[in-house]
Amino acid sequence: MFVKNLKTDITWAVTEEHGARLLRTEDFEEVEAPKPKRAATKKSEPDNETDK
Repeated sequence: MFVKNLKTDITWAVTEEHGARLLRTEDFEEVEAPKPKRAATKKSEPDNETDK
C-alpha cells in the first residue's frame, strides 16, 4: 500500500500492517500508487564521425 506523509508531501510504499498503524494518525493518508517518473532518454545520434 502507499501512504502519503501530509507534513512532508512524500509518498511511501509500506506493508499493509504498517500502513494501518500510520493511517491512525492525522499525518498520513492512503494514496494510489504514484505514476513512475519517466527517465529522460537521450536520442542516439548516428555515427557521423569518420576515422582519421
